[in-house]
Amino acid sequence: MTDRAVFNRRYTSFTPGTTQVWLVNGAGVTTSPSSTLQFTAGTNLIQGQVVYVSGTYVLPASAASGVQPEVWTAAGVTAEAASALATVNVVLDDVAVVSSSNLIHQSALTPGQYYYVSNVAGKLTTSTAPSGITVSGGYGAMTVVGLALSPSELHVEIGSPVTLT
Repeated sequence: MTDRAVFNRRYTSFTPGTTQVWLVNGAGVTTSPSSTLQFTAGTNLIQGQVVYVSGTYVLPASAASGVQPEVWTAAGVTAEAASALATVNVVLDDVAVVSSSNLIHQSALTPGQYYYVSNVAGKLTTSTAPSGITVSGGYGAMTVVGLALSPSELHVEIGSPVTLT
C-alpha cells in the first residue's frame, strides 16, 4: 500500500527494521518532527539506557516505588554512551539499539514484546514473569517504552506512567 489520505488523515508508510507501520498525520499537514534530540547527560550514561528529563539534564529513568514520580516518566533511549555533562543524543520516537546490559532478566529483546521502565534505573523489563511489574515487586508505576522489532532493536513509543496501587 502506498502513502494515502483516508478520512481526512494522511497515512505515511514507515518500515523500522522489518516491520511496516503507518504514521498518521492530520489532513494535509506535513510535519517533520525530530525523532532524536540532544540533551546534557546528568550522569554517566550507556548506550540504550532509558532516561527521563530533569531540567536540562537526562538521567536514568526508574519505575521503582519510593522515587519521585517524574523519574517514572521516560523521555527516550540514549543513542550512544555519554559522560556526565557531555551532550548525548536521545531517541524519542524511532528505532533504538538495546543490548543485554539494558535489560532485566533477559539477554535479548523478544520481537513483538512491549518493554517498560524497570525498577532498576535506566533498564527495561517486560510486564510478564520473571520480571513482572507489580507493587510487591518494588514498582511504583508501569511506563511503556516501546515495542521490540528484533533481538536488539526497540521501536521507542513512550507511554504515560500508570501509577500502581
